[in-house]
Amino acid sequence: MLRRLTFADWAAGLAVALGLLAVFLPWYSYSSGSAHITVNGFRASLLGDIFFLAIAALGMLMLIRQGVIQDPAGLKQRERTGLLATATVMGTAVLLQLILIGTGGLSVRAGFGIAVVAVIALGVSVRAQFLSRPFFRAGSATTDRELTD
Repeated sequence: MLRRLTFADWAAGLAVALGLLAVFLPWYSYSSGSAHITVNGFRASLLGDIFFLAIAALGMLMLIRQGVIQDPAGLKQRERTGLLATATVMGTAVLLQLILIGTGGLSVRAGFGIAVVAVIALGVSVRAQFLSRPFFRAGSATTDRELTD
């Protein structure tokens, strides 16, 4: 089974592993009076929850892609769309959380940095996915031969 994995699969797997690790580690901290408060991905805001749900969706897409679980909804045919949508949601959640951290005067912690690396790994996976297999529309009137002639 490991021989069937492409570079895009390895990068997506790394993104899932890093994303799962990131939501449990502290994302930011702040002081309130004499208390020092540290917040992980689940308590960060709704954006941390959205990040976690996107990681879960990515993991499910990877399991469907490898045939480990069944695909009753036909997600394998829309795999690129699913990967791109997941990468967009994760990237947007991390970017918005970075804006909230920056405007709130909060201190960034390691978990948030790992979340950023997970988004970058997913971006690399999506890019490799798009480079590995050309995209053809079903029923397209043009072919590669017509384009070169």
